[in-house]
Parts: sequence; C-alpha cells; structure tokens
Amino acid sequence: MKVLKLTPFFHHPDVEAWPAAYDSVGGMQVQTWRQAVWLAQEGIHQHVMTIGFPGLPKLRQLQPFLWVERMLLPMPRIRSEFSGLIGLTQSWAVATLFALFKKRRKHDFDVVHTHLDGQIPALLVACLAPRLLRLPLILTVHCSRLAVYTPHSWLDMLQHRLARWLERKAVSKAFAVIALTKRTASQLSRDARRIEIIPDVVDTAQFARPPQEGITAFRKRHNLRRQTVGFVGRIAKEKGWQHLIPLAQALREQECELLIVGDGTQRERLRHAINKAGLQDWVTVTGFIPNHEVPLAMAACRLIVMPSAYEEFGGASIEALATGVPVVAFAVGGLPEILRGITPDLLIAPENTPALIARAQAVLAGHHSQSIDSARLRTYVEQRYAPSAMGAKILNLYRSALINSKNPVRPSAP
Repeated sequence: MKVLKLTPFFHHPDVEAWPAAYDSVGGMQVQTWRQAVWLAQEGIHQHVMTIGFPGLPKLRQLQPFLWVERMLLPMPRIRSEFSGLIGLTQSWAVATLFALFKKRRKHDFDVVHTHLDGQIPALLVACLAPRLLRLPLILTVHCSRLAVYTPHSWLDMLQHRLARWLERKAVSKAFAVIALTKRTASQLSRDARRIEIIPDVVDTAQFARPPQEGITAFRKRHNLRRQTVGFVGRIAKEKGWQHLIPLAQALREQECELLIVGDGTQRERLRHAINKAGLQDWVTVTGFIPNHEVPLAMAACRLIVMPSAYEEFGGASIEALATGVPVVAFAVGGLPEILRGITPDLLIAPENTPALIARAQAVLAGHHSQSIDSARLRTYVEQRYAPSAMGAKILNLYRSALINSKNPVRPSAP
C-alpha cells in the first residue's frame, strides 16, 4: 500500500534551526511526523507533500518507507504576525495541486490522507486532490473551523464562513474523518460518512523523565537558577502568551522564574512585553529547540502552563504528563478531555488569568501533591496515548478505504 500524505505542516527532525517565518513547530507538525514514522516502521509506503523551508532538500527520505517532498512556489518574503509569511500555505497548496494535476493519470498511490489546519488552502487541497487522483480520502482534522477555531483577525473573520463551508464539504466527501476529540467528532458527525476519534499520541520512550544530569545541564545552559514554571509552544496569539506576563510578575514575588520554550511570529511582541514589565531577569525565552530536547525542558520545570485561547487537542499536555510534570491549563478544546481524567483541579476557566496564577502558585507551594505524582501522570498517558493504538486504527482505515475503492458499493436495481 502507498499513501499520499498532504499536509501544510510537518516536523523536520533533521534540522537544528527552524525559521519562525515558515511556521514554528507546533502540535500538528509533530503529530503528522510521529504518525508517518510509526506507519513507515509498519511497512506503509508514504509520500508526504508539505511546506518545509529554504535549505531543506526538495525530496528526502526520512525512513525506508517515508519520503518527504517540499512543495513551495517562489514567493515574496512579506512577514505576517499570524501566518509567518503572507501566502505561505497558499503557495504550498498551488504547488501541490499543480504537481497532482500532472500526476493525475500516472501515479501509484492507493489512498490520499490529508491533514487540515483550519486554513482555506489546506481545505481546498482536501476537496480537490482526491478528485484529481480518483482515490479515497482519509481526512484528519487538526483544527476544526466547525468545532473549535476562533478567528484572530478581521481578515480571518471575513474568511471564516467560506472556510466552514469548505470544511463541511471536505468532511462530507471523505471516506473517513479522523477527529482528535469527542467534541469535534460530535460536530463533524453531522456531515461525515464515517468518523473515528483518534487522539494525538506521545512517544513515551522519548518523553520520559530524563537523567538528572541532563536536566541539570539544560538548566545550566539556559541559566535557570530558581524554581521554574514552563510554557512550551508557539509564541502566537492563540496560545495565550499575553497571560504569561502577569504570571511572571506573580512568580517573581515568590522568587520563581518562567521558562518559555518555542518560537513564533509574535516573539518580538513577547520580548517587548517582557522588557516593558522589567522581567528580563525572571523570564527565559529559548526560541526553537530540537524535539529531542523538549523532555529536558519540561523536566526542568515544576509545572507547565497552557493559557491557550483555543486548542483542538493540546499535545504539549500529554508530553508534559508523560515526563511526569503537571499541567495547569485553561479548559479549552481538547484539554478538558485530557486533564479531567487525571488532574481536574488544574483546569481553569478560559481567560481567567488570576485563577491560572493562583493554581500555579498552589502547585509550587506543594498542594495537589497526590494528584500530580509523576508516576501517576505517566501511567495515565501510557494507558491512553500510546502510538500503537493510534497506528492500528489508521492502518484499519487505510485498508478499509482501499477495499472500498476496489469494491465500491453500488446502488441496488429498482
């Protein structure tokens, strides 16, 4: 079986630097990569068409059965606080559809698997690619316009209605739709022919408590000298970085510091806010770090905060729990489905910054000690978010789609 994966965002594990203008690393990038690696190890041939960035080869092989192709038309470098570069996903979509148009009569793919991020270009690719190749479509919705997405600019608001219509159309045409949460599944089931809930996963071998010497070295490298609260994610409006400034001010009163791991299009705004509040000695911003260093960053912290405006799932939460670190988060998107089963007291009403601060301070003071036991947190993740469970379900969908395409159900004669 050979699967064509179409995704605007995909993690590139073989790089040590990642230009934020080409979309900083987030949950969708990491999950599409993890999924592709697991399926390749199971013998599924995959060809991924994704964005990438200058410096990466046009085509490279990450695994014996996994090829990644960089799809991007030449474009002006006009920066945007929301999308990195204006026209980035549009350029990927046009390049991808043009390549598929040329392949439409001669290809060896069996199934198309598209990954949606809520943007119109990815939705258009999901609607058109299966028609061009005449193949069954598996659709993974990493961010649903119909269920969780919140427009973050006036232009985005104008596009929102069209995006919702395109998502509904793509969902209705797919052989099967994969939702990450029950909440999104309930919304998409109105239009989907078949829907599966397959949450994000975490590699519990990679995300385990690192050796103490590694944690100590990480803290020394980043000059962390006090008890530390962490944030791991893109520095973007939807991730709620604005709440980190009053949090850092409150932590300073307790002689604690804040570690911000990640990069994003609003990093300069964050830096300006830190300087304006006089928090330079109390907040450390690492920028992009390779994925294999993320467990070190999380283990260097007493807790992780997730003050997101919205989250389809919230993959950083299960990574932190697998590392044995508790998460204090706003109850948005998939985060309640994850955290209510293990630390419900650490869920906060959305946008309630004082409550976020109070709960973080309570954890630092030693409260909630039983519920945040590191072994308990890790066991919870191992039982629910292992890659093997995810991979088996996706394999079953691929096989069902392939069988269905070879033996389509025909309407019975009158």
